[in-house]
Amino acid sequence: MKRLLFAAVLLPVCWVALSISPTWAEPLDAKTMKVALHTATPQEDGFIDRVVALMEKGTLPRALVESTFLWARKKTRNKFYYFKYGLIRRAAEIGIVIQ
Repeated sequence: MKRLLFAAVLLPVCWVALSISPTWAEPLDAKTMKVALHTATPQEDGFIDRVVALMEKGTLPRALVESTFLWARKKTRNKFYYFKYGLIRRAAEIGIVIQ
């Protein structure tokens, strides 16, 4: 009975913990993104810098950048390209052009 009660109390707490963005533990800044996405060229670094600048300026929604970053980071190869083209496409859907 105690185990059942413990599980009933713990389950909602775990659900809330899983639904909170894991990026709270680490800030989403250019350095973090470059390392996680394995950028290899100055052009790739420049794209990340532009995205972060647009995000900090408020032009590009942080939630859009974070969700695309988390999605691309899980890819086994070409993480940066998944991030770049995924973000460009998703931003275009809401009327934001990223060059």
